[in-house]
Amino acid sequence: MKYEETETIELKTEHKDDLASEIVAFLNTHDGIIYIGIKKNGEIIGVDDIDKALIDISEIIVNGITPNPQELVKVLTFIEKDKNIIKLSIKKWYELYYVTKMGLSVKGCYKRVGSTKRSMLHDEIQRRFVSSLKPIDLLTTIQSRYTPITLNQLRIYYESQGYHLESSTIDENLRLITEDGKYNLLAELMSDKNRIGLIYARFHGKDKSSYGETIDHGNQCLITAIERMINRLEGENFGKTVITSKQRITKRLVDMDCLKEALFNAIINNSWENGKCPIIYKFDDRFEIISYGGLPSKQTEDNFYKGISSPRSEALMRIMRDLGYAERTGHGIPKIIKLYGKDAFEINETYLMVTLKFDKSVIESLKEDSYDEPLNSGDEPLNSGNEPLNSGDEPLNSEDEPLNSENEPLNLEDEPLNLEDEPLN
Repeated sequence: MKYEETETIELKTEHKDDLASEIVAFLNTHDGIIYIGIKKNGEIIGVDDIDKALIDISEIIVNGITPNPQELVKVLTFIEKDKNIIKLSIKKWYELYYVTKMGLSVKGCYKRVGSTKRSMLHDEIQRRFVSSLKPIDLLTTIQSRYTPITLNQLRIYYESQGYHLESSTIDENLRLITEDGKYNLLAELMSDKNRIGLIYARFHGKDKSSYGETIDHGNQCLITAIERMINRLEGENFGKTVITSKQRITKRLVDMDCLKEALFNAIINNSWENGKCPIIYKFDDRFEIISYGGLPSKQTEDNFYKGISSPRSEALMRIMRDLGYAERTGHGIPKIIKLYGKDAFEINETYLMVTLKFDKSVIESLKEDSYDEPLNSGDEPLNSGNEPLNSGDEPLNSEDEPLNSENEPLNLEDEPLNLEDEPLN
């Protein structure tokens, strides 16, 4: 094997005092590997006293770095060209790490830049330290800007699942009020009426140059909005049914379970406090499901791909779980990866996008049969089994009205939709 230093590989001849700072740099930046017993030019010289070296390295990891990164650094040994080599595999984590004896300072905090380490600046240290603190559930601490808050639909959904919540305690039990007793942003999301969107947009073609329609299923209880969106996706996910002597088989443009899981994860991972709502685009060859805010601060891509949940809001997650949506998120992401690959996900600091490409055989079948109507035309919402009756005087808003009276689309540029801070009317 040829060894050379890169952004993710560091070569060292021995475990000197600066080993702690090299480990810290990877912990604060990205995953990496440190090989000990190899020169910078790739020449293998090995480690003479391997047992002592391992003891020293263990001491550096446990007592030389704060917080203790023991679970994030794996120490392995192997022999190459009759020489003992030590390999440290390091995982990045969300906390801010530093060399213990140097403290939380520019001499103790490092990051990886290219193939070398660099001291972090004071501003970087401060930002990283603040972001590494236990995150606040902003949905429960930010006061609602909408009045009046009514929760009739939420109560009916809970009753449909066998829960019996007292009107006098539902606010506190579901964390719908701030510490000073006022309705919070989570309550606004669950209110019968609000100004928070959940948007579906359709285009003719494979890009955004030919607009079709935009429908906002939001401005109502989030659970009702989810049900409306599911009905829409059931109708837009066209399919072809083949009847054989033994069974009836329906293939759709995309796997319906994966489409629903992408929607549920967009709801759970979205940064609602920033005034942006999830959006689903449909093109001629794919669905794109977008949520804003990237991954939650304490979630890693590795855990996300494994289906290990780290929700942005525990309170929202609890409601989704109670009503039967979040129970599927544990296997949803791995299933999407199995059917569509990791390339289906685009993750950065501002948004998370899932792209589900259409089954080409279904597209061809629909063309051959001139089949241009969906399985459910959308005129009548599907009964997905989770739609409550409307016990109030106000009927549910089941009409798929465009975002404004002019039937004009939102600003659908090539970048993911950027909703303004002011919620949709």
